[in-house]
Amino acid sequence: MLGATLSKAAVGLIALLAIVGAEKLPMLAGSMPAGAQPVVRPAAPATTQATGPERLAFAGAVSPRVTSDALPRQPGLFGSATARCEDGAAEADRARIGDRIALRVFEDAADGAERFERRDLSGTFPVEAGGDIAMPGLGRIAAIGQPLACLEGPVSAALGDEMGLSATVTASFAARPPVLVQGAVIAPGSYDYTPGLTVGAVIAKAGASSGGAADTALRRTLAARRDELRALRAGLVLEHARLSAQRAGAPDLALDPTDRRALIERLGADRIEGEEAVLRAALGSREIRAERDAAARDDLDSALALATDRRDLMRARLADLTAERDLLEDALGTDCRGRCSSQRTFDELRLDSLNGRLADLELTAQDAETRVIEARQARDRHERVVALDHSEADRTLALSVAEALADRNALDAQIAAVNAQLADLGGAPGDRSVIVERRSGLRTETIAGTADLPLLPGDLVTVSQDVADAGPAGTAQR
Repeated sequence: MLGATLSKAAVGLIALLAIVGAEKLPMLAGSMPAGAQPVVRPAAPATTQATGPERLAFAGAVSPRVTSDALPRQPGLFGSATARCEDGAAEADRARIGDRIALRVFEDAADGAERFERRDLSGTFPVEAGGDIAMPGLGRIAAIGQPLACLEGPVSAALGDEMGLSATVTASFAARPPVLVQGAVIAPGSYDYTPGLTVGAVIAKAGASSGGAADTALRRTLAARRDELRALRAGLVLEHARLSAQRAGAPDLALDPTDRRALIERLGADRIEGEEAVLRAALGSREIRAERDAAARDDLDSALALATDRRDLMRARLADLTAERDLLEDALGTDCRGRCSSQRTFDELRLDSLNGRLADLELTAQDAETRVIEARQARDRHERVVALDHSEADRTLALSVAEALADRNALDAQIAAVNAQLADLGGAPGDRSVIVERRSGLRTETIAGTADLPLLPGDLVTVSQDVADAGPAGTAQR
């Protein structure tokens, strides 16, 4: 009986040592709950040596199995984080899309030593468009809308479930999305988010119009610049009209009465008359060149006609001499049967002379044909040169028209930019309206902004200025 009891006690002690470790046995015995009383068996009478019942009594004193659930749980980092999460957090402290969250993982040493950081698991993780963060080995963890205190617990639990690690996780914001400002401000763009940032503060950073003396001076400068740009644009409009008319050969500027009046008002009548005089001079120069080209063509045509007539004359003379020679040869070929006289000798001499004259005339006819060819080539060459000159002049005019149009469009863009700045400066500061677009979870909401409205990371602030007098900035461009 005693041997069986001793065997059971020994087995229980060995199992307890295997579960909690020998070094934690005193701590486990001291942390037993008050209701768990160990069973103490009576020990044998004291002797000079430790007997088996004494060892049995020690084993019986620790024989009840104390589980980890029965131990009092100390409120560590996870407990305090859970408490803070349950208490709620400010909206600005909750994770949002675009945040970069730094997670540091500290593993609890099994031998009770100090915790050490797992740098392979620690890192900075962005909150993606779906509202999750992706951690290596754990997958995706929902983060959007969660305070950092509520994010530490799930990550720690996931490490325990997936990797069997007993770890403590700390979370902090490494970077937050900037606040964007657009609209009626001097310096639109992105501004770093800081805790407590309000609409009024970010508009002050962006340089909104205050309606003071500086704005008045700036408005005057912009108005003067706009008038200068409009004058330059009017000059380009007039130049474009003159070049277009010159290219088309029209004697007058292609301007309707409204445009003409606007140009006269902007540039003056003298400038209009000057451009018309330039147009008439250009057309006169074109007519002079055309007359010169026509005269040169007439001269070449005359030279060609003269060469052609001379060639035809040489051909006719050659034909007459050839016919005369042929008749003389026929006459000399007749057998005179002894009745030939000195006339035959004369005809033979005359035939020799005709052959010589025919040879010279053939050379002259060939020279006349060459002159005809040269005259025709000279006329064709002149026509090609004239056509090339006309094409080059038209190309130059077309490029000038295109450049004038491009310069006018560039001035239109500059005038529009100046008008926009004047519109931003117009009106009183109280006439400003502000709209805040805010991502709430995975959706976007629009909020009417007031000066003391707290901003959140990633907010888009649109400032609109109600212009009291938009006459100068909104007039039509001529």
